[in-house]
Amino acid sequence: GRESELINMIIECCSQERTFLRYYGLIGARFCVLDDRWRDAFMEAFVVQYTTIHRLETNKLRNVAKLFAHLLHTDAMPWSCLSSIHLNEEETSSSSRIFIKILVQEMAEAMGIANLRQRFSTDDPELTEWFKGMFPKDNVRNTRYAINFFTAIGLGPLTDGLREFLKNAPKMILAQAQQNALAKKDDDDDSDDSSSVTSTSSSGSDDSSDSSSSDTSSSTYTSSSDYSSSSYSSSSESSVDSRRRRGRRRRDSRSYPSSSDSESSESSYSRRRSSKRSSRDDKKEEMPIARKKSSKLDDKTRGNVSESPTNEDTKTREKAKESGQKRGRDRSESWSSEAESESSQRLKRRR
Repeated sequence: GRESELINMIIECCSQERTFLRYYGLIGARFCVLDDRWRDAFMEAFVVQYTTIHRLETNKLRNVAKLFAHLLHTDAMPWSCLSSIHLNEEETSSSSRIFIKILVQEMAEAMGIANLRQRFSTDDPELTEWFKGMFPKDNVRNTRYAINFFTAIGLGPLTDGLREFLKNAPKMILAQAQQNALAKKDDDDDSDDSSSVTSTSSSGSDDSSDSSSSDTSSSTYTSSSDYSSSSYSSSSESSVDSRRRRGRRRRDSRSYPSSSDSESSESSYSRRRSSKRSSRDDKKEEMPIARKKSSKLDDKTRGNVSESPTNEDTKTREKAKESGQKRGRDRSESWSSEAESESSQRLKRRR
C-alpha cells in the first residue's frame, strides 16, 4: 500500500535534475510492466502532479512532463489518465498549459505526428471518452480554444476533427434547438390534458356546492330583510332628530360683533392712518433741506477744485515761457559767436 511513496521519490529525483534523464523514464516503465499496482500508482501520480503543477518551477515542470510523455509513448502507462485534462480557458492555468504543451510535443517527437494523430482520432467510443477533455466538442468556444492552442504549439494536424465539428456546428445547434422545442411542446400538451381532467372534476363538485349554498342563502336573505327593514325605520327617525338638534345648537352658538367693538376698531384704524401721514410729511420736508445742503457742498468743492488747478497751470506756463526764452537767447548767442569765429577765419585765410 506504499507504492505511491516510491513513485513520488522517482518523480522527485527526476525533477531535481538539470535536464531530463531517460534513465528515470526507463525505471518508471519497468515498474509499470512489472505489476498493475505500480501502473495504477503512476496513473494516480499523474493526476496529482497535473492538479498541483502550478507549485513547480519551470525546470521541474519540464522534467516531470517529459517523464510522463516517455511512459505514455512507450505504452507503459494507459492513456486513460489523459481524461483528467480539460483544455479550456476556465479550467487551465499558465503552468498547466505549459505541461500539456511539453507532454504532447515529446509524444509527437517520439511517435511521429501521423501516428499520434491516428491515436487521438479513433472511432473507438472508449478512447474518445479519454480524449474528450483535450479535444472538446461540448462548446464552440472551447473547441476554438483547443484549435488555437494546438496550432500555436505547432501541432495543428491534431485538430482536423475539431475543425470539421466547427463547420457543422451551426446545423447541429439548430437541430438540437428544434428537438428541444418539440420536447417542450409535448410536455405542454401533456400538462394541458391533465389540467382539463382536473377542471372537469372540480366543476362537478362546484355545481353541487352552489346548489346547497343557494338554498341556505335564500333562507338567510328572508330573515335578514325583515330585520333590516325594521332597523332602517328606527335609524331614520333617530337621524332626523339628531339633525334638528344640531341645527338649533349652531344657531344659538353664532355670535355677531357689537357696535362698541366696531367703533373702537374704526378709531384705532384712523389713528394709525393719521400717524403714517404725519411721518410721511416730515420726511418730505427733510428731503429738500438735505438736498440743498448737499448741493452747496458740491458747489464749494467744485469751486476749490477749479480754482486750484488754474493757479498752478498759470505758474507752470510762465515758467515754461521763461525757460524757452532763455534757451532761445543762449542759442542765438552761440550762433552769433560761431558766425564771428568763422568770418574771422575766412579773413585770415584771405590775407
